[in-house]
Amino acid sequence: MRLGSSLCVRVGPCGWAPPSWLCSRVFIKQLVVSCPQEHYEGLLCPLLGPLFAYMLQRLSQRWQFINQKGILCGEDDEVCEEKQVTQEMLEEQLVRLVTREVMDLISVTCILKKAPEHAASKEDVDEEEMMATDSSQAAQGTPTYPTDELTELGKCLLQHEDIYMTLLTLSFNSLSWRDTGNCHRMASLVCWALLRQVVGGSLLPEAVSWLYSSVLKGLQMHGQHEGCCAALMQLAFNIYDTLRPRYTELRSIMAQIPSLQSDALALYEQKLLNPPPQRLGEKKKKEQFKRLLAGIVGKPLGQQFKKDVHIRNLPSLFKKVKPEGKRDVLESSEDTALTCLFTPPQDHL
Repeated sequence: MRLGSSLCVRVGPCGWAPPSWLCSRVFIKQLVVSCPQEHYEGLLCPLLGPLFAYMLQRLSQRWQFINQKGILCGEDDEVCEEKQVTQEMLEEQLVRLVTREVMDLISVTCILKKAPEHAASKEDVDEEEMMATDSSQAAQGTPTYPTDELTELGKCLLQHEDIYMTLLTLSFNSLSWRDTGNCHRMASLVCWALLRQVVGGSLLPEAVSWLYSSVLKGLQMHGQHEGCCAALMQLAFNIYDTLRPRYTELRSIMAQIPSLQSDALALYEQKLLNPPPQRLGEKKKKEQFKRLLAGIVGKPLGQQFKKDVHIRNLPSLFKKVKPEGKRDVLESSEDTALTCLFTPPQDHL
């Protein structure tokens, strides 16, 4: 029996879930935390490789179905009301929980913890609370990491190209899934930490294009959330500034962004590829890059189909009558009845 298929049970015609996410939370996660370093190659690498590959396949299928269902429901609500809404909501929630467990396993496996995690259980944290990032936190951007940000197990998995590429694909794929909390976590903590380990190598141009496009899809999906938008903007900025000098394909992707001014893009690239002696500050550089991506950032549902009203200068309905100018009677050269009163009568002889 395959490893991945033995970890899941069917819950419906189109749904699935692990029994109480037993495998990820109780068994595999504890095994990763407790396994001695000398057994990484012989035990964890053969175990995690097929597991992550299987979860990538299944989660991608399930989230593709959920994303398409959301689009169809937006077009025809009556059809969605006829379906079994309760069952669909249950299956979607199960997929969300499984996704967060898998992403948590990736984080524990690869990312070196800098501070102790909160003691509260992840299920007790509401999704809105996870995204309640105020404007001051969003302006600061996502935290940066030192060069030794991977765990020892993460460095071991880095030596296996197939496993590491699966981790990258799974992490960047999750940015465009309809789970805002998961997108924020992966964009701010995991994606760049995994990618920066291989940016100095020989990445295929197709792979670089796909990675950057995945971030832009995440912006289109979750850009209306301030905290998530800040994390994705920072991730896109890191990828573009690091890989653009070597991969011209990134410019072609940028040129497809709606409402992008080609002059602004050319000016930004000129400063990126040929930096002036007096370099711009990091904050100004990020602001310029943010303006380039403004056309692809997702909007709330209430503003997605908003039509801007442009009123030209229409002619006035009522013609204004210009008041006649005041005329000084004394300075006027015309004879008036008033001057005749003060003219002395002439004697008629």
